[in-house]
Amino acid sequence: MTTVLRADAQRNLVRVLDAAREVFAEQGVDAPVTEIADRAGVGVGTIFRRFPTKDDLLVAVVEQRTQQLIEAADLALESPDPGAALRGFMETATAMQISDVCWCEAGADLFEREGIRELTDVLVGKIGELLTSAQTAGQIRSDVRALDIPVLLMAVAKSGLMLEDAVPGAWKRYLAIILDGLRPEAARPLPRRPLSRRQFEVARRSQPT
Repeated sequence: MTTVLRADAQRNLVRVLDAAREVFAEQGVDAPVTEIADRAGVGVGTIFRRFPTKDDLLVAVVEQRTQQLIEAADLALESPDPGAALRGFMETATAMQISDVCWCEAGADLFEREGIRELTDVLVGKIGELLTSAQTAGQIRSDVRALDIPVLLMAVAKSGLMLEDAVPGAWKRYLAIILDGLRPEAARPLPRRPLSRRQFEVARRSQPT
């Protein structure tokens, strides 16, 4: 049964999630819940009544971010230029990760939660649609697979986040190099087979939390 929140409780939930998204984005997963409560203008008890643990709050924020990426992919799929659509989505996704320390720091255990796993599957499916359209149009090399895209984006985002304070926007240079490498005219035989979904999941679970 779907729980219907009272108007005041719904307003508090929106304020808490907005504040959590901002604070986690700025400070990462170690941000204190007290900071989120202060920014939301509610008591800490209000947060824990809705989210029993800090991880539960993190999951809600990561779910929101993943949904935003799905919406960005849906918008890109409406473009009449498949190659530009994929490149634009990749830039949007990287910019979102660079602006959100929490997204880059989120542990593998969070992505094992059922809701996030389902959303991640949807997102990878959307990326696959963007990629296939661009490949069919002859704008992206044919040996790239859908799971290659998030791996490439994570590489740019993590290194870009390291550089961001000292050299804001440096990540755009490295994303541009990757985008050029995806063009068919740049293609040379790749040295390894593409990752399977199982390999991707095993690698992600092995990362420190």
